[in-house]
Amino acid sequence: MRYIVSQVITVNCSACGGQPEFDDSEAGREAMCPLCREPLVVTPAKPAGELSAEEQMAQYEESLKETDWGHQPC
Repeated sequence: MRYIVSQVITVNCSACGGQPEFDDSEAGREAMCPLCREPLVVTPAKPAGELSAEEQMAQYEESLKETDWGHQPC
């Protein structure tokens, strides 16, 4: 008997900053982020160690948009 083992891909959503997970069979396809319902392409997220300093800062600033209400424009 053979078992098919699927892997999970963690994706960085640029709209909400979340990291939803998808089955690897979804790789390369467009899907809806289950957290914010915005469309995204299922591509593996880079581990933080592989991101440049600029990419890490951009990711951090994007995540602040949803949580740091003290710095939101009026």
